[in-house]
Amino acid sequence: MGLVDVKTFRNLEEDVISVNRCCACGACIAYCENQAFNVIEMENYIPKFKTDKSVENCKECGYCYYICPQTEPLLDQLKETHLVKDELGNIINAFAARTTNTKIKEVGQDGGIVSTLLTYLFDTNNIDAAIVSEYDDNFKPIPKIIYSKDDLVKSAGTRYSISSNILPLKDLTQIAEDIISQKKRIYDADQLRIAFIGTPCQCRAISKMKLLHIKPAHVISIVIGLFCFENFDYDKLMDTLRSKTQRNPSDIKKTNIKKNFFVTSKDDSVKEVNIKDLDDAVRNHCHECDDFVGRFSDLSIGASGAPTGYSMILTRTEKGRSLIDSLLATGYIERYIIPADQISEWQPKKINWLKKMTSLKVKK
Repeated sequence: MGLVDVKTFRNLEEDVISVNRCCACGACIAYCENQAFNVIEMENYIPKFKTDKSVENCKECGYCYYICPQTEPLLDQLKETHLVKDELGNIINAFAARTTNTKIKEVGQDGGIVSTLLTYLFDTNNIDAAIVSEYDDNFKPIPKIIYSKDDLVKSAGTRYSISSNILPLKDLTQIAEDIISQKKRIYDADQLRIAFIGTPCQCRAISKMKLLHIKPAHVISIVIGLFCFENFDYDKLMDTLRSKTQRNPSDIKKTNIKKNFFVTSKDDSVKEVNIKDLDDAVRNHCHECDDFVGRFSDLSIGASGAPTGYSMILTRTEKGRSLIDSLLATGYIERYIIPADQISEWQPKKINWLKKMTSLKVKK
């Protein structure tokens, strides 16, 4: 990265933020805080200089621009590193599975695979923490660091509006202190092992950071990508749902998309909303995204293409394949048994389906 090539946060404002292309992942802030530069912050899902003085204090290192998932630099190297040759990325194996954990089945969505993965990683002491997304009292997604499998219940289910999942990494020292206070065997932040779960754009940012070997991505031990067709602006989504269902955000128990948008209230009543009614609530950055399955991850998980009650799992790296194999071998999850007459065509059909979904996302 020569001096001529360096672009600063000012460029990020011009090229991404001011034109509404920011996906609010929080990568730029997490990096800046970990270098103790402390010049930018997130306000209403928008990165900005903290103060007028911050403009002068910016080190103009350029890393915030390079790690942004919405900028072009590093993408070619990223594709090469992750063996990405087409729209689905590198796939070692593709199959459907579901959890065997009764409690996760009760609170989870589809196959409950992500919660089960994290349960296994905590059970086997392979991670110290995980970054997940929870809902607040108004059904607004918020990023959260959890330190045990007991905290997983609140993070179960699918999020349809943005959660800035990289943002919590800005407080890496505090995370380490929290874990050390629990008398776990770490002595400083650099020893942390954190599982990251995020949307394709968030995984792309983490992978860019890893490519450059910069903090705080060095503590991410496994990257789990979630299938994502589009994400909604929280306020616009809730305004539409309130209008269409006569339900306040605080009354919502869960939401899911099966062709249309379904809202389950806390009294277990279900309302259906035409998905086209939500078009105006789609975040602008989603309109140019070409990644449905999370190409830049160790493994990808989603409901699309899976039988009812199961999730599709795409293993992408040896780390991801080994982890899934361990879950299968120890009985944490169980594979979908393909009917005998469909065995030869099942996987190719699913791969084609995911390619079709990616194509639809690009067109949309």
